[in-house]
Amino acid sequence: MVCLDTDIIINFLRKESSSVQFINQLINNEEEVLTTSINAFELWKGAYKSNKKEAYKAVKEFLSKCRILYLDENSSQKAAKIFQELTFKGDIIDALDIMIASITITNKESLKTNNKKHFDRIKELKLV
Repeated sequence: MVCLDTDIIINFLRKESSSVQFINQLINNEEEVLTTSINAFELWKGAYKSNKKEAYKAVKEFLSKCRILYLDENSSQKAAKIFQELTFKGDIIDALDIMIASITITNKESLKTNNKKHFDRIKELKLV
C-alpha cells in the first residue's frame, strides 16, 4: 500500500489530473487510502488559513475516507533517529517531513509525494 503526502492530497482536492487518477486507481483496486496524522494536520492548517467553509468540508470528507497512520512511540523514535542522522550530515529537512517519513517507514508503507527533493534524503523510505 501507499501513504499519501499532503501535496498529493491537495492536488487531488484541486482536481489535478495525475493525483485524481492515482487516488482513483487506489480506490478502483480496492486499496486503502492512507495518510498520516501529520498530513492531516497540514491539511487542516491549510483549511484554516484559507478560512473557507468549502476547504473545511473538503478536508473533513477526504480524511473520513482515509486510514490515518499515527505518530506513536516507534515512529517517534524513528523520527528522532532520522533527525539526528540528517543533522549529523548537515542535510536537515523539515521536522514534519521527518515525522511523515518515520510513520510511513514504521508502518512498512511507501510514500507518494511530489516532494522527492526532501524525502529522498531518507534512504530507508520507499518513494512511489
